[in-house]
Amino acid sequence: MRARICAVVFLCLSAATSRAEDIRLVAAGSLTGAFNAMIADYGRSHPKDHVSPKWGPSGVLRTELENGGAFDIFASAALPHAQALTDKGLASDSVLFARNALCAIALADGPALASGTLVETLLKPDIRLATSTPKADPGGDYTWELFALIDKRRPGAFATLSGKAQQVFGGAATTGPLNGRHRLAVALGDKSADVAIYYCSGTQEMSKAEPGRYKVVALPRDLAVGPEYGLTLANTASLPAADFAMYILSPAGQKTLSDFGFIPVTLPAAR
Repeated sequence: MRARICAVVFLCLSAATSRAEDIRLVAAGSLTGAFNAMIADYGRSHPKDHVSPKWGPSGVLRTELENGGAFDIFASAALPHAQALTDKGLASDSVLFARNALCAIALADGPALASGTLVETLLKPDIRLATSTPKADPGGDYTWELFALIDKRRPGAFATLSGKAQQVFGGAATTGPLNGRHRLAVALGDKSADVAIYYCSGTQEMSKAEPGRYKVVALPRDLAVGPEYGLTLANTASLPAADFAMYILSPAGQKTLSDFGFIPVTLPAAR
């Protein structure tokens, strides 16, 4: 995609004017906090360009774009969703721009959580589990991958975990907040779920929003799965859109992702 961005820059430089540009950003909901911070930072140095974001589950968004939805930049929580637009000729080459991880989160006064005993906790019959929605949202797909990994060591675990998982967000009908709160926070708060599996970046944001309300543990290292985030530009993307995509890949953009709990992939090596 870097070559595509350079080509867009080269072709558009002679036509660039001082008029304002609207950059249509379609992005995974898990990127909301980090990208809003990036949009604000970018806007300070590019006051004439306006980034208009649309958030949602990556699988749902991908389907919309495949069916003619307008976009300049697509930032997906799963690289294959971005690659699908590339393969269909709707977008440029797709690149990996960030990684994430899965964590378990519960109320501070909820069940005991520890990485070493997390599997045992999740498999307890009385533990009610909340997750995202597979197929519609990569967060659900990654969680189902986790269940499959557990099943390799504990046959029958996949059926148990996937069977009791409440898919409380990430579907076409459960995309946005509920009464202004993340649907996982609602499920844990009203005690319909005891533990939730979510992106570590998301559990970090939930913990910052309500200090002391939650406890969070990372998955055991041997159960790590994904997540890998993909970025692509529409074939019709403008020069400002290409410039903002480069900002996402820049050290400044990658640092913002890191600040919000993501794992950057293009930061220079530490010296």
